[in-house]
Amino acid sequence: MRLTLYVIGFLLAAVPAMAGSTVTYYLDGARISGEASAARGTVEVPLPSTYIPGSLRVSPAGRASVVRVEVEPLRPAAGFGSEIARLAERRKGLEDRLRAIEAREEIFKAAAKSQSSKTPRKTKGNPEPLTSVRKGTEYALTQLEEVYRARRQAEEGIRSVDDRLKALKASESPGGSVARLRLAGKGSVRYSYLVKGNGWTPFYDFRFNGTDSVEVTLRAILPRGAGKGSVVPLPMADAANGATPLPVPENFAVVDRRVFPVERAEALASLQGGTAFSFRNSSATRLVSGEGVCFRKGEYLGPVTFEGVAPGVLYEIVAGR
Repeated sequence: MRLTLYVIGFLLAAVPAMAGSTVTYYLDGARISGEASAARGTVEVPLPSTYIPGSLRVSPAGRASVVRVEVEPLRPAAGFGSEIARLAERRKGLEDRLRAIEAREEIFKAAAKSQSSKTPRKTKGNPEPLTSVRKGTEYALTQLEEVYRARRQAEEGIRSVDDRLKALKASESPGGSVARLRLAGKGSVRYSYLVKGNGWTPFYDFRFNGTDSVEVTLRAILPRGAGKGSVVPLPMADAANGATPLPVPENFAVVDRRVFPVERAEALASLQGGTAFSFRNSSATRLVSGEGVCFRKGEYLGPVTFEGVAPGVLYEIVAGR
């Protein structure tokens, strides 16, 4: 593996691509390539928001020739903005109604309290004071029931509007653009472009035999949602000299496997037992940094963080502390 590898941060977001396209993953991005047939002399290639401007390449296939290439930002669906505005106005109206209901609630609460605290006094105009107080209290309570019902309806209306707004915003285009290709003649086109931030993640198995050697297996963790592809253990900028992509038929597939000599080893004094050993990178290439796990004589000892190692350099692995 004649490659130079660096410490980077890895994102696990899937790379959007057209059906039938192929993906080559680098440590900090990916290359999408594919072929598309022209419909009435036009081909549209969707480009994700992570598309690197200027990286699109298009070549004709068959008898077609490329006449024009235009890259334009995606626009929201017709009526999307007006629907958002309508719902926002609807929510404001419901909020105003809720405030009015809350004011009425305070009024009738005070009325009910006032009626229940009155001292009944029999007069000529009010020969049945208890009945009058009871009727006044019942009226205030009836009005409160109406207020509570209206309050519940307003709150449910606000929740319904919020749910609709959330659904609309979730369906909104996450950004990106579209490449419109105009062709002359019948045929298809081959295209490719680069995206940033959708690289693969190196992961290691360090299998120490307990004495003098360690088998090091490099696996590829692909972005979430990716089925298969190829990987290049380099950043895109360093892969311009023609690094050969390594096929990865599935997530966590083996990319490389080597055996290195162990020059020092010791058992760790811990309750569960652990180990520390130093191996020398006897290859001619730098090993990529990444995460991994360690085994000793087949026994799992736990996770390790690998910082990478240059050719000829000794590196210590400590596992099971």
